[in-house]
Amino acid sequence: MVTFIDDARRELELDAFPVIVDFAVELTEERMIVFTSTENGLLAGFPAWEDADRDLRHYVAEDIPLGPIEAPYDDRDEGWRIVIFEHAGYVYVLEGDDPNATEFEVFFRVPLDVYFRLWMELIERFHPGVPLDPQGDEDVEE
Repeated sequence: MVTFIDDARRELELDAFPVIVDFAVELTEERMIVFTSTENGLLAGFPAWEDADRDLRHYVAEDIPLGPIEAPYDDRDEGWRIVIFEHAGYVYVLEGDDPNATEFEVFFRVPLDVYFRLWMELIERFHPGVPLDPQGDEDVEE
């Protein structure tokens, strides 16, 4: 268990967060986003984020849930809280079962580049880039 209180975040023992080497960002059949691992199964998720596939159509890199340790991404709903922050090349994830949780049973870290790449792959599945000036446009004057 890890204790995370807004005023004491610098006191976190970041080395105690296990590194997940087979981390994945997935969209479930219920259309919710979850973090998984082949070895560890379901790690954490966003249970209040319904119809995430619809929202991903409008997502860009700046929308990826992430913040610095001083101002982490912090989302909560009835019976749930998730805190996500980046520090020293890792993304740290804490998930609790209370919207005001300060103690977290679920905590892990992932290399920043892996976290970002996997989120971008998921976003691009639903939000493919469309060029503003497509090749082969017949209306283009030469």
